Amino acid sequence: MTFEMGFILLGIIQIFGFFVEGSAGFGCTVISSPFATSILGVTTAVPFGTIMSTSLALILTLKSLKNISWKDLGKILIACLPGLLVGQYLFYAIDPAMAKIAIGAVVMVIALFKIYQNIIVPLVLKKEMKEEDDSPKAKVLRVICLITGGIVHGAFNIGGPLITVYTLSAVKDKTRFRNTMICFWCIMDTLNAINQFRNGAWTPYLWSAVAVCWPFAAVGFLLGIKFLDKINREQFLRVIYVVLFAVGCNLFVRSLIEVI
Repeated sequence: MTFEMGFILLGIIQIFGFFVEGSAGFGCTVISSPFATSILGVTTAVPFGTIMSTSLALILTLKSLKNISWKDLGKILIACLPGLLVGQYLFYAIDPAMAKIAIGAVVMVIALFKIYQNIIVPLVLKKEMKEEDDSPKAKVLRVICLITGGIVHGAFNIGGPLITVYTLSAVKDKTRFRNTMICFWCIMDTLNAINQFRNGAWTPYLWSAVAVCWPFAAVGFLLGIKFLDKINREQFLRVIYVVLFAVGCNLFVRSLIEVI
């Protein structure tokens, strides 16, 4: 087993990343990937993120089987799986940096609009919040987000924020939303892990990093689960939209720097 001091730093980052994952249902990979890439290198960082996410997602999924919105999960999978196949083709046809800039910008705009609705209006302007738009046009836009999320996830593994936009409207209960998203990532990451294993990405160095960082991630994940139990839906939505904005901003800025 290999040990590096960088593993400890990466483990500390996992506490924060998996705190967000445990409470919001997404975000750990995006938060930790820049640090993982810097410390472990790209070839190890990608399977590292997959294994860390899959292991904890599987534990929560098995524990929460009765509190998952299976109907909505089925819709998400049905909409996303064809998109994943299309995305595999588009991977070779579209510049990944430009695609990430576009997706990051879209997610930022959506998140900013929701932050205005759910944070600025009630807390700053002291006005009553409007009911969520459930018109046919809004439903169509959410389905487009879902299908597009499947496509870009298949191509560049960045469809999570767009898929989240749909799931938030479909699953109203905060705990069921988190569990449904975690189950979705468990399925997707398991498929990724199988491919990574077949391609020889599982190395002793990888497992050394996982062994050191996993306890840190577990602590963050448990704290995130506890935090979700302490907040109501309005507070939950505010957390989600701030995280969405941060994820979109991270994606946009990092990809823009690559292009420049």
